[in-house]
Amino acid sequence: MNISNVTVRFGSFTAVDDVSLTVAEGHVTGLVGESGSGKSTLARAVAGLTPYEGTISGIARGRVQMIFQDPYSSLNPRMSVGDAIAEGVRVPRKERSAEIARLLELVSLPASYATKYPSELSGGQRQRVAVARALAARPEVLIADEITSALDVSVQGSVLNLMRELRSELGLTMLFISHNLAVVRYVCDAVAVMRHGRLLESGPVDEVIGAPQHPYTRALLDAVPRLTHA
Repeated sequence: MNISNVTVRFGSFTAVDDVSLTVAEGHVTGLVGESGSGKSTLARAVAGLTPYEGTISGIARGRVQMIFQDPYSSLNPRMSVGDAIAEGVRVPRKERSAEIARLLELVSLPASYATKYPSELSGGQRQRVAVARALAARPEVLIADEITSALDVSVQGSVLNLMRELRSELGLTMLFISHNLAVVRYVCDAVAVMRHGRLLESGPVDEVIGAPQHPYTRALLDAVPRLTHA
């Protein structure tokens, strides 16, 4: 996927300013920056949820799926888990039950969870359902927007492990958004650093973390315990 000279404006405010970035097929690119850096706005532009100027190419229309930050608001409380996943399933109706079961097992949930409702699930379980729902549409690009930040620390690691496993098993192309460079280093192949809507630097994750070129990237590294760039 190629993002070329993308700009997003809300009235007179420029949220994303002339950003160009390549997300390699089958790789996970981390988009990192503080709150207000423009990273989530760029992701919404890629997903077709926000109007933009510039060009986003290399993906078919409608083949981007987004997993949102808050698992408590991203699922309809009146829909069962199975019905929520079925919304995106791209198989004949008679095969849907088996496909829903496959997707639940893919995110390490029992197939029996298809009959449950969001109120019966923990935050981590809801986020796994959200991942399954996104995968149901067989996206060319998966966007994960701060998907662990609303979860208890005790379950954040298991969700991150799930994303690593899915990437390895399915060969996913993913844009992974986070404010935490330690998380990005664990999950991603490449990283792009944003601030005030602009892209400051990008490259292989070990190179950017090992030898950051921009003072802002060094500041982000210094803010993460035990993650050094020595």
